[in-house]
Amino acid sequence: MNIAGYKLKDLDLEQTVYWLLAVLVFVIPLSSLASSWIFVVTFICAMVDCYKRRGEERECVIPKKIKYCLWGLFVLSAVSVLWSGNVFASAFNFAWVVGQEAGSFWLMLRYGAKGQRPLFLMKVFMISAGIVAIYGIWQYCYGSSVQSPEWSDKEVFPELKRRAFSTLENPNILGSFLVLTVSYCAGIFAPLRGGKTRIFLIIVFILSCICLLFTFSRGNWIALFFVLFVFAAFFYHKAFLPFIGGGLMVLYLGWGILAHRILSIFATEDTSVALRFAYIEGTLAMIQEHPWGVGWYGYQFAFPEYDFYLMDPTVIMYHCHNLYLNIAAELGIFGLFLFLYLVWQFFCLARHIRKESKIPWIKGIACGYIASLVGIFIGGLTDYTLFNIQLGMLFWMSNALILNLGWLEGVLDQ
Repeated sequence: MNIAGYKLKDLDLEQTVYWLLAVLVFVIPLSSLASSWIFVVTFICAMVDCYKRRGEERECVIPKKIKYCLWGLFVLSAVSVLWSGNVFASAFNFAWVVGQEAGSFWLMLRYGAKGQRPLFLMKVFMISAGIVAIYGIWQYCYGSSVQSPEWSDKEVFPELKRRAFSTLENPNILGSFLVLTVSYCAGIFAPLRGGKTRIFLIIVFILSCICLLFTFSRGNWIALFFVLFVFAAFFYHKAFLPFIGGGLMVLYLGWGILAHRILSIFATEDTSVALRFAYIEGTLAMIQEHPWGVGWYGYQFAFPEYDFYLMDPTVIMYHCHNLYLNIAAELGIFGLFLFLYLVWQFFCLARHIRKESKIPWIKGIACGYIASLVGIFIGGLTDYTLFNIQLGMLFWMSNALILNLGWLEGVLDQ
């Protein structure tokens, strides 16, 4: 029996870890709890494999300018736990969340670099993303009890009866995941030349866009617009007419509720928007008084001191709904600088891969990665969905994937 070029009887521990990694990539979007257990099993097997193969040269070596920045961000996050308002809670969260994110990064880097493994793992992710989108559409159309009162202001949006959240925790997290999916669908589609793969990507793309509409996540709608604009402007000029035509059709069919929802971003009568503005003002004051941050996972413990809107100490605010401000609030200005500089290095590497690679799928994944960064950083203006462990794991695994492609293409600068 052959499995992606391997005979079943020839499978060794290294290959077993790789297949476990593929299962992990598939399960992460579907279940946070299940993915955590699979991660633990995969990581333990990887540790045993590393011990058995100690002394062997690693396939992919991280460039120094990325490696030092990664270690700096990791160490800063760990040390910042000490000045959190609740050291035990922050330390536990760091061990559980960062442990899985850093472990997933390492697993992808070590076991996802050979041959066409990155392509296979991307296919696995796309299949899982398609399942998430299909379930979200079904949930919105036929599900029951899918509307939480915390997800919309019924007085401002009486027509908004429900929002899809599929297998993710809430509609905004699902929206960010779907923007990520659309980014890779579009990016990989661009350099391909026909075939079943393109048809599959179109199907997942359409399902993800429909499901994204049903999330009614305003910030992610805008992020999707910028992702598709960047895709059409820089990667695939032929997409401009479909981009414009599709946008006009969506606006024509759903102008009332869509326009109301998008324009409400700037209207403070929506309690969700007003609360976000209050977050920003309070977080800016927090950063000013704590330039080194309030510690990893420490935002919720510092927030009551800067809460002038709710004035209710029993309400827990885990983050400030802004990617940049939340990182600066917890890890300080230097932490934000490290994060942005690190992402910039990954962006430059992806751009270099796209320019130099002659292999369509490698070029496509690099394009998708760049587009996904656009979605993350535009969506990050109105939310901090990387707080979610599922999206956090996928984000760091995608960074490792770019390093793997750089190694395959021979463009990593040591």
